[in-house]
Amino acid sequence: MAKVIDRSKCPSCASHGRDSSSDNLVEFENGSKHCFSCGFHVGDKMKTTYTDTTSQPSKFISGEITGLSDRKITEKTARFYGYQTVTKDGGRVDIASFYSDGKVVAQKLRGPNKSFQWRGQTDKVSLWGQHLWKSAKGKRLVITEGEIDCMTVAQLMDTKWPVVSLPSGAAGAARAIKDNLEFVTSYEEVVLMFDMDSAGQDAVKAVADLLPPGKCKVATLPFKDANECLLKNQ
Repeated sequence: MAKVIDRSKCPSCASHGRDSSSDNLVEFENGSKHCFSCGFHVGDKMKTTYTDTTSQPSKFISGEITGLSDRKITEKTARFYGYQTVTKDGGRVDIASFYSDGKVVAQKLRGPNKSFQWRGQTDKVSLWGQHLWKSAKGKRLVITEGEIDCMTVAQLMDTKWPVVSLPSGAAGAARAIKDNLEFVTSYEEVVLMFDMDSAGQDAVKAVADLLPPGKCKVATLPFKDANECLLKNQ
């Protein structure tokens, strides 16, 4: 995983009036820069941050399932989704596993400073958490941008309602839904609870156009995403 050395304001986000925290643009030690909010990139291709796509199970890593106190995610919720954490190089790495036929086929690792790494067969990933809801044709499905927001919404609904998330965030929303359209459209109602920034709302429009008329609902949040709402007791 490429080492993050600095963070700064993303010029693309800024041109659209976003990135008020001035830290969306991540700079890596090889000189490349990437914004995980809008996809803006400078330097080498994304292989600098998404490395080691081997399909060998021995390359998968395991950690411990605990509550995420900094995110107000309980151990019960983390265990339901199989969300693990491990300490590597002095920092916490979050492990989100993707399944097919009951087996792990890929992992997305989130390290410090929003650095990401994929392992496994990324061409086979479904929506994160999709394997938990095999009996589709339900009443309502909620889709969030990321794993933390997915667990947040599921926790607030006592993990009784299907909640999944996009494997690659807003930038890959349309493709992810297309690849899993049969699963998504099997629900009577699909609620898109993406981030409230322009990247998230652009993704909402792209995904809404893929769904049958009357099926899609769009959530409006008082803060950027579901987890921020939870952290602010909203």
